[in-house]
Amino acid sequence: MSEPIHRHTGRCHCGAIVMKLAFRLPAEEMQVRSCQCGFCSRQGSRTVSAADGRATITLSADQLTTYRFGSETCAALICKRCGVYAGVIMEDGERVLSIANARGLGIEAFKDRKGVALSHDGEATADRLERRRSRWTPTEIRYQL
Repeated sequence: MSEPIHRHTGRCHCGAIVMKLAFRLPAEEMQVRSCQCGFCSRQGSRTVSAADGRATITLSADQLTTYRFGSETCAALICKRCGVYAGVIMEDGERVLSIANARGLGIEAFKDRKGVALSHDGEATADRLERRRSRWTPTEIRYQL
C-alpha cells in the first residue's frame, strides 16, 4: 500500500490548534461529510478523515477546550481563544483517531466542497465506534507550551 502523499495543513483562526493531514487520495476524490447532529449542523462543519491516512494535531493545551455530548465516546476540539471547532478525537485503546473540520480549520483544498449530509441518530454505540475505526484518521497529538 502506498504512503499518504497528499498533505494539508489547517489551523484555527488564532493558530492555537494546528492540524497536519496526510491522505492517500487527492482532496477532490475524498468524501467531505456534513454531520447532521445538533452540534455539527450548528457549526456548519465539513469534515474529512481517512483510516489509511495520518494526522498530527499540535495545540496549546491552555487554549483548548473539549466538548462531549451524546454517547460521550469522543471529544470535539474547540479553541478557547477564537472559538473555532477544529475537529473531533476519539481515544481507542492506545491510539487516537480523529476527523478534521476542514471548514473551521480553513483547509484550502476542501474550501469549496459541499458536505455529504450524514445522520447517525439511533446508531448503537458499538456500531458508532466501529464506523469511526473504519473511517477516522490515526492521529498524534502534540502539546506545545
